[in-house]
Amino acid sequence: MSPSRFLAFAVASLALATRSAAATAEPLPPPPSEQSLQLKQVEEQLRNAEDHVRFVETQFTQRPEPTEDGSQLRRFSDGEIQYLLGDWASASVLFYDLVSEPRFKSHPRYADALFYLSDSLFQQQNYIGARLYLRQQLALPPTERYKDALTRYLTVASRLNQFEDIDASIEQARLLSGGQLPPELAYVYAKWLFKRTDLAAPERISRARAAFEPLTHVSRDVIPRQSAYYLGVLSVQAGELIDAIERFRALTALPTGGAEEFRIRELANLSMGRLLYEVGHLEEALDRYQEIPRDSEFFVDTLYEIAWTQVKRGRFDQAKNAIDLMMEVDPESTRVPDAQLLQAHLLLKMRRYDEATESYHHVITAYRPVQDKLDELLTRTSDPVIYFDNLLSQNSRTLELGTLLPPVAMRYATTQQEIAEASRLVEDLATGQQGVLEARELATRVLDTLSRQGWKAFPELHEGFDRVDAVESGLARMEQVLVQLETALVLEHLTPDERLQLEAIRQEREPVAVRFALLPTTLEEKETRRQRMQARIDALDREAFRLIYELQSQNAVTTAILKGMTTPSPAKSVPTEAEVELLAKIQSEMDTFEELKAALAQTRAQLSDERSTVATFVAGEEHIRQQFYDVLKREHLLLASISSRLPEDVARQMARVQEVRERADGLRVRVDVSKSVLHAQRERRIRTVHDKVRAEEALLAGYGAETASASADARNLVGRIAFDSFRRVRQHFYELVLKGDLGLVDVAFTRKQDNTEKIQALSAQKDQAMRALDKNLKDTLKDVD
Repeated sequence: MSPSRFLAFAVASLALATRSAAATAEPLPPPPSEQSLQLKQVEEQLRNAEDHVRFVETQFTQRPEPTEDGSQLRRFSDGEIQYLLGDWASASVLFYDLVSEPRFKSHPRYADALFYLSDSLFQQQNYIGARLYLRQQLALPPTERYKDALTRYLTVASRLNQFEDIDASIEQARLLSGGQLPPELAYVYAKWLFKRTDLAAPERISRARAAFEPLTHVSRDVIPRQSAYYLGVLSVQAGELIDAIERFRALTALPTGGAEEFRIRELANLSMGRLLYEVGHLEEALDRYQEIPRDSEFFVDTLYEIAWTQVKRGRFDQAKNAIDLMMEVDPESTRVPDAQLLQAHLLLKMRRYDEATESYHHVITAYRPVQDKLDELLTRTSDPVIYFDNLLSQNSRTLELGTLLPPVAMRYATTQQEIAEASRLVEDLATGQQGVLEARELATRVLDTLSRQGWKAFPELHEGFDRVDAVESGLARMEQVLVQLETALVLEHLTPDERLQLEAIRQEREPVAVRFALLPTTLEEKETRRQRMQARIDALDREAFRLIYELQSQNAVTTAILKGMTTPSPAKSVPTEAEVELLAKIQSEMDTFEELKAALAQTRAQLSDERSTVATFVAGEEHIRQQFYDVLKREHLLLASISSRLPEDVARQMARVQEVRERADGLRVRVDVSKSVLHAQRERRIRTVHDKVRAEEALLAGYGAETASASADARNLVGRIAFDSFRRVRQHFYELVLKGDLGLVDVAFTRKQDNTEKIQALSAQKDQAMRALDKNLKDTLKDVD
């Protein structure tokens, strides 16, 4: 066989073998079409959407809403957490909301809520409010918190000087404790008896002693020492000074460890020093004063009392050393003016007249301007009480002593109980009125938030709604893909008229599709949109803050220029017409600054509101989605209308697409149900909050009337208190200056008396010398004779 024929035979054999192998092998599947891949993607997206809807159903719509008891317990738990964290304001708000509900009064935790509320108010120094709720708690059947509530109530009663209806509660607590009060409660009760002002002194002292005496033998921290100290004070009040000295002496002999024990020993030593001074044991009094360490809060008082003890001993130089040290240790002490007078008196006693004169002059020059300022303040109007009344009753401010008194007098005024209580009363009234106004504004903001923020007002429901809303957008996107698949399958089978109808629907769909494409269809896209809007708002807020800062800077410069132009000085003449016009322009610019600053502040407030609503719907979002879905539905109906004349393979593929659509339609029904349930839950919560806010607004109206009435009742009283207190402060400085003037007179008189005595002594010496000379002269003449 020639090579060419062999090659031809080999080729033919290879072809035959290839055909035979192809005939026996399995046929390969056709490659998947693009439509099949898209349909699988839609099915996968549909499964994800079903997972989201199922989550919403199990966690939100099909989950039973919290019952009233569950809601109350949750709020109680939130309030308890805030209380334990020391956030007294938040805790008091939460517990007030609970105890004000009539249905909660039968709850087992009602007594605990009353205690937490009263103690939160107590920590905020709202003693009147704390007393109100403590009384309500003590009126309930006793619980494990009864003793704590009674302890707190005694403390509040002693601070408010309201002592009625205590003994019955004490007896109740004693019965609960098996006939004996716990040491902590017994100590508070004894202190309450000690402070009572409604009892005659002998009865008060007797009952307080009977209460403190057993506590000196308990083994509980520092209660025995504190009780022993109070017994010593009671002995002083009873005039039994020797007994008081021995009680304080016993206290100072006890070993000390903690800070409170050191403080009690310091108080005992100081009290002993004073009592020993009174009974004339000066050396022992000084020994007790020396026990007070330099870092003690009583060290300055100790130095002042040491000085007087040395004065009584006649050791003026040592007394002056104590005064010098005192003024060096605390030059701002309220004892300094009296110490300066004492220092001048000591210099006078030591015959150091120039230094004494200088010291008296220092007192006069330092405190006469203060006296003059107080005189001017008290004689500013014909009726100073009305002046203080008008000053104190202003709603927009409290008593600003710093604007009325010189700094030196300020220290004395704020240490007096009357002015402190007057200031506190005015501040409480102003705080109450301000609180009512703020509460009204808050109520308005809450209602406005409910109307503006929508789902954002309820974060829990908002999360569920966001999920189903994203699913609904995703279903619309899936419908778009399914319609596109159907179009690709049946397009070649459409008649020319049907194609024209389809094209018309498509042209109607395009602008809606463009708007729909901008909407988020997943939670991630929603979060991205929220962050983008948040960033834009933050950028605007930063720009508004920058503009406010620039306005404030320009306003400060303008104010400085205006102050420089209007400050009088001897070198300045009467302002010219041009200067007056410039001043008017500057003032106009400052007014414009204030208007712009107010406008920017309002803009920032609006941005703050918008910041809290960035997660709400874009206007018309749901309408756009529904409009897009309606157009797609019309397009689908047109394509499905020719299903009867489609080839079998195309009809089969169309049926598969329809199966996926039916699953999506079923899911859309579940989405609609979920949305309806969430809407209903939101409306119920809105009504609940709305009803509570309206009820609180009614209460606020009553509170506003009560605070206004209380303010009107207290006006003249507070004015009288302030006037009397200022008058006593003025009297104190008047006496300081008067003593300084008298000291100068004493220095001059004593110096004159000393000079007179010296002259008299010199005159006597001269007479004696003359007599001696005369005698010597006579003796000499006699010898001459």
